Amino acid sequence: MHTRSTPGRVKTEAEMGASIPLAFGDTWTPRGRKPTPGPEAELLDAALASYDWEGRAPVVFREPQMPTGFPDVIAVLLRDRNLLFNPARLKLREEHLRLLHHVHAVQRTSESRLATSLRLKPAKLSDLLVDLEAAGLIRRADRRVAARSLARAFVARHIVAVEAKIRDWHRAIEQAVANTWFASHSYVLLPEKSWSPALRDRAIEHGVGVIVYDGQTSSIRLGAEERAIPASYGSWLVNEWTLRHAGRPAIE
Repeated sequence: MHTRSTPGRVKTEAEMGASIPLAFGDTWTPRGRKPTPGPEAELLDAALASYDWEGRAPVVFREPQMPTGFPDVIAVLLRDRNLLFNPARLKLREEHLRLLHHVHAVQRTSESRLATSLRLKPAKLSDLLVDLEAAGLIRRADRRVAARSLARAFVARHIVAVEAKIRDWHRAIEQAVANTWFASHSYVLLPEKSWSPALRDRAIEHGVGVIVYDGQTSSIRLGAEERAIPASYGSWLVNEWTLRHAGRPAIE
C-alpha cells in the first residue's frame, strides 16, 4: 500500500531571505548527459533552489543514465551522512545489483533456484555471488544464499525523482511514472500556470506528485505516493552511486 508524502518542505519567501544563496545539496553525475540549457533547465534550477530538505542536504544527480531513461533530477536523502562502506562494493556492476535485489526480495534461497530464476549459468552465478559476499552484502553456506541486513546495505532513506516541463505535462507524467521503477517519491515540476484539475487527476491516478513554481518559490501542490525502496535493482544502482559519492571506503 502506498501513502502520499512530501519529503522536506518548501521554504517560505521570508525564510529564504534576500541575500542567502541556496544550494540544492551536493551535485554529481556518475554517468549521464549534460543538462541542456534552456527554459526547462532554468525552471528546474530556480524551483529546486527554494526547496527545503529540513536540514538533510541530499546527494543530487542531474540527468543520470538509468535503464528507464534520463531523469532530470534524482535526489537521495541519506539515513546517515557518515558513511563507511566495504571497498569491494566499488567493483559491483548492474548484473550484481540485479542479483542482489532478487536475493533481498526472497531473503533466503538456494544457488540452484537462483540460477533457474535468473537464467544464469552456474559458473557466472558463482562469480557474482563471490563478489557480493566479498562486499558483505550476502551470506553463503552449503550452496544456500541469504541477504544481509537491508538497513546496513541500503543507505538511501528516500530517493526523489523530478521531471521538469514548461508546457507538456502529459509527457512529464509519463516520465514520472517511469521513475517510480526506482524512486520512493516521483514528482513533476511545472510552472504554476500549468496546474489544472486534469493534471491533478492524472497525477493522482498514477501516484506521482506535482511541484509548481510561481517565479519566486516552489510549492508541492500534490504529494507523491511513497513507495518502499529498494523497488528494483534501479534503486540499488542509485544507492551505489550515492555511496561512491558521499561515503568513504573502510580501511581495514
